Formats: sequence, C-alpha cells, structure tokens
Amino acid sequence: MKDIIKFLLFILYTILIFFISDYRIIAIIFLINIILMVIGKINLKSAIRSIIKLLPFIAFVVIINLILMSKEKAILIGIRLILVCNFTYTFTKNFTPQQLSNSIEKILTPLKILKINTREIGIMISIAVAFVPILKDEGNKIKQSLQSKGFNVNGVNMIKNINLILVPLIVSILKRVQHIENAFKSKGYISE
Repeated sequence: MKDIIKFLLFILYTILIFFISDYRIIAIIFLINIILMVIGKINLKSAIRSIIKLLPFIAFVVIINLILMSKEKAILIGIRLILVCNFTYTFTKNFTPQQLSNSIEKILTPLKILKINTREIGIMISIAVAFVPILKDEGNKIKQSLQSKGFNVNGVNMIKNINLILVPLIVSILKRVQHIENAFKSKGYISE
C-alpha cells in the first residue's frame, strides 16, 4: 500500500507542477525536491549530472516555447521540466521496477472486471523502465565501436548517418527481447 501511495503522489506531483505559475511556489517545490533528495540519500553530483544530460532536450523545449509564447512562459516551462526531471531521478533511485510493477498492477485492479490482465500491464511497464539504461548502454557501445573504426561521432555527422546507430541498436534490442521472452516462457509468465 505504501508503494501505491508513493507512485500516486509521484504522478500527482508531475502533473500538478505544470499548473503552477507562481515563482514563489516553484521555489518551495525546489526546496521540497532537495529535502526529498536528502531523505532518499541521493548523491547530489549524480542528480546534477542527470539533469545536465537532459539540458539539450530542455533547451530545445524552451526554444520552441520562446518562438510560440512569451519569454516568461518559456523560462517557466524550462524550470518546471528541470524540477520534474530531478524528482523523477529521485523517485527512480528509491523505487525498484518490481515496486513499480506491483503498484501499477494494484492500481489497475478495477480493470479485471473487463478481463484485462493487469499483471501483464505492470510487467510490461516494468520491463520498459528497466530497458532505458540498457538502451543507453547499447547506444554508448555502438558509438565507441564507431569511434574505434575512425568514424567522427559529432552531432551533425551522426544525424546524417543515423542508420549506423539505429540498425545495430534495433538488432540488439530484438535479441534482448527474444532473451526476455524466453525467460518469461521458462518461468511460466506467458504461454507458448
């Protein structure tokens, strides 16, 4: 029950933060994020590194909003994204994929009336979350492989030759999915 409450609070927080436009309340939320990081024993340096890695995406969103809206709203959206990314990082460090799967399964229990298998939905979401670091590692391996072959892996060159990354990445993903499927079959989660 505790995990369900944590998960629901996480969802509620991430939705509500986009409705707040007062900078004082955002400053209070920033302090709450820091307090939660301290309570969750999160390494500050790794949290900052994770936000820095997301800065190109956040900057892209801010630039699009600068074009479409006012400067103040664009900056506000950037701040909101940083806060949500920070809170998501804190949440994922203190919430295992198993807890996530169980929470989703319990929240979706009313769907059993419609004969929807909530256990499978929970497992699928858990696998999807667990796949993110795997995809990141595979992408880094492919980049290192291309660098060792003398390929220039700067941004523009990678965009022109995206197939050099996507094809090996998709093949690797399909192999991993096959291994996961075989593991699930052998454990009796899915029938053949």
